Amino acid sequence: MFKKITSVTLRARIAQQIREAILSGALKEGSRLVERNLAAELGASLTAVREGLIELEWEGFIVKKKMSGTHVVKLSPADVEKIFRVREVLEAMAFGEAARNATSDDISALERGYMEMVEAARNRDPRLYNERDVAWHQAVWRATNNEFLLAALKRAILPYFSYTAIRIFSVDPFVLYHDASDHYPLLEAIRAHDPEAASAAFREKIANWLASARAEAAAGKSEPVAAGGSSVKASHDA
Repeated sequence: MFKKITSVTLRARIAQQIREAILSGALKEGSRLVERNLAAELGASLTAVREGLIELEWEGFIVKKKMSGTHVVKLSPADVEKIFRVREVLEAMAFGEAARNATSDDISALERGYMEMVEAARNRDPRLYNERDVAWHQAVWRATNNEFLLAALKRAILPYFSYTAIRIFSVDPFVLYHDASDHYPLLEAIRAHDPEAASAAFREKIANWLASARAEAAAGKSEPVAAGGSSVKASHDA
């Protein structure tokens, strides 16, 4: 009558429940996650919970700290600065490599992803926009055809994208649409197979995004920048 639930399916379901709790604000930034407590609440084994947490750690939603356990990601302004520095080097390289190596299928996927970003902006849906934005950047990383660069980018940058996803609450539709438009020159450079133009365009955009983040920090604002870079309003109880 019933199909057996595979361990992979159970792990994915556990990860999804925890992910939704983080994004909804039920689990706050910096909250400690105790594996035994999670297992008891979810009615699952410790092994399944640990596997689910590994998936979320890889996505950047949680971090494991030495001597202090597992926590929902929370980044300081200094952490954000460090991640942007990594982006300036590794992601600029990724855009150049994507322009060099992208297949016609890769470019088609990036074109579709770009239009999905624009549509989410038009629909005034900041969470969906952030999701599409992150997916678009990851599609660029995959188009590099360099699995080592892809792994490095995911490990270093996804925590920032996840941090943004957690904090996004509402945003001016114009800001979202402007952020989507900022990605068009990047798409054009990849479509033209121009590595130098793609890297240069990304460095220009990342410099602007970092300047916005610094200005907000200096003004004492709590809003993060979107995954791409434009400022958004954050949930004050996130």
